[in-house]
Amino acid sequence: MHYTELAEADQIFALEQVIPGVLKQYGIEARAIENVNHGYNSSFKVTSVAGREFALRINIAAGKSEPEVAAEMQWLEALAEQEQILASKPLRTLDGQLFTKVFFAELERNFVAVIFEWIAGDEIEDEPTAAQLFELGQNMARLQELARGLSFAGDAFLPKINNTMMNASDFLRAGQPQQLDDKLYGELLAALKQADAVYARLSTADNGQAPLQAIHADLHFGNVIQTEKKLAIIDFDDAGIGLPIQDLAISSYYIREDFEAEKHLKAGFASIAELPQISEQDYELLILGRMVLLVGVVLEATSAEIREFLPEFLRRTKLRLEHFGETGKFLLVK
Repeated sequence: MHYTELAEADQIFALEQVIPGVLKQYGIEARAIENVNHGYNSSFKVTSVAGREFALRINIAAGKSEPEVAAEMQWLEALAEQEQILASKPLRTLDGQLFTKVFFAELERNFVAVIFEWIAGDEIEDEPTAAQLFELGQNMARLQELARGLSFAGDAFLPKINNTMMNASDFLRAGQPQQLDDKLYGELLAALKQADAVYARLSTADNGQAPLQAIHADLHFGNVIQTEKKLAIIDFDDAGIGLPIQDLAISSYYIREDFEAEKHLKAGFASIAELPQISEQDYELLILGRMVLLVGVVLEATSAEIREFLPEFLRRTKLRLEHFGETGKFLLVK
């Protein structure tokens, strides 16, 4: 049976077989290994025999090059040296590398694996408080300020992501996926074209936006840990060179059950830096574009849970497109 047809527990078991080889390159002997997230990538909590805790991420999602991973890890190393933002601190292998590679026979390709120091706390997920939203907005602004002028060693680089599909494959323009009916396919193509037009216009020199810079590009509350003292930011896997307004639009997508939560997020950002100027219509199109990207990500996912969720996700996508067409506003209609 092909990996994509396996149940989630069997997929995780298959990945666990390569973990000892990864840990050996970091000089870590595991006492316990626990999967904590299996989706676009797969993450494990590793407890060593010495009692130290680590986070291991195996990049099962295709598309990220080794120089891009190196840039992500260099950025995180730089963040570890400052005190304003708490973020994942990467480890280097025994020979000084920021990541390692592992061959995964079930998918017949090499995966990149990275290890971080474990951050103790709780994922916030779907119910952030007003205070947590405010603090996330502050962290977003601080992160952008610290990233200005960021440079990388060697051949490391962050990809340009100032477009709707960012660093993902352009699944729509490549042809109609079999899972999409003609109506949905046409509507998604139209949304992609509109969102891309906004990105192109905002990326010009006279658009009034700040210059392109390194951004996290995935600041939702599944990537935020509430520690005893403050929020910690994890998962820079989607980081790239983009527009500062992108971070806000991407975060807004995930909290658009209504329009109240977003006010706290923006207020937190504005307490640190000036909010990027953008028209309401353009902002809504950027949020809509996030949904278009996620349709492609879900269609290409190998995770059993995500593949099972696909029909429901497409049903909700149709409702959200319908609502947007009627109101010009994006809402997470279910």
